[in-house]
Amino acid sequence: MYWLDWTTNLAGLFMWLSWRGFGSGPASPGLTLVSNLKPAGRDRDRPRWLLPALFALLVCRALVHHHFPGQFAAAAVWSPGPVSVMFRSDLFQRMLAYSVLSWVQTLLFAYVAFAFFAGLRRSEPDPDPITRSLRAELGRLARWPWIVSPLPFLILSGLLWLVVSGWLVDMGLIPPFVSSAQRWQQSVVVALGAVASLKWPLVVICVLRFLLDHVYVGTSPLWDYSHKTGGKLIAWLRWLPLRFGSLDLVPLLAAAGYWSAGYFLDGALPRLFQRLPV
Repeated sequence: MYWLDWTTNLAGLFMWLSWRGFGSGPASPGLTLVSNLKPAGRDRDRPRWLLPALFALLVCRALVHHHFPGQFAAAAVWSPGPVSVMFRSDLFQRMLAYSVLSWVQTLLFAYVAFAFFAGLRRSEPDPDPITRSLRAELGRLARWPWIVSPLPFLILSGLLWLVVSGWLVDMGLIPPFVSSAQRWQQSVVVALGAVASLKWPLVVICVLRFLLDHVYVGTSPLWDYSHKTGGKLIAWLRWLPLRFGSLDLVPLLAAAGYWSAGYFLDGALPRLFQRLPV
């Protein structure tokens, strides 16, 4: 079940980004910030069929879960951070709701990462193609500092829980709220859960930075982006004496630090969620 949900969420994310025209800007950087934020041809080249195809993908996933529970699972689990909600696969309407919610949560997690990385390199005047695409996708948000640029998407993640949690209570999928304060506090904790999801891209980029420092793998926009962004992510540890000749262990230590912080949040937030209201 997990591989099915993971691959379909990822495929749906790519379909959404393709519909949005992500990466369709000019190969060379624009002369002004406005030209970077609005690349030529972005709207013109959007494949209009991708949105219906995305919806069809989510419906097909719900149908697969509904008609083949023996091959997958009797219930699907939606985990928007610190809480897990189980949807019975024998009820198609609930499986469709699960399929949509799972993808929307993946989309929000992705945009939290996009906003963070765009804010991390917001001051660079001559960005690489991936940074230009992030700026074009996020618009004004890409100008914000990294510590606040993900905030709108964290708020949306919390609002998603605020909107659907009442329906989840009515369906008996989660316990009733003891007060309105509990519902709002749960939304805040769910939003913080999206922060914990950052550990995956942070660790991956730090490890890539380490590999690219020691192994030549050719030239690629992805390698260039990973190397420069990794340099930003490890800058706070550069004072440590962890360079031995040509071997630089700072990226690995940074990766371990980001993973540890995410692991701590993954354990602490569910416990906090269960103790609400405070």
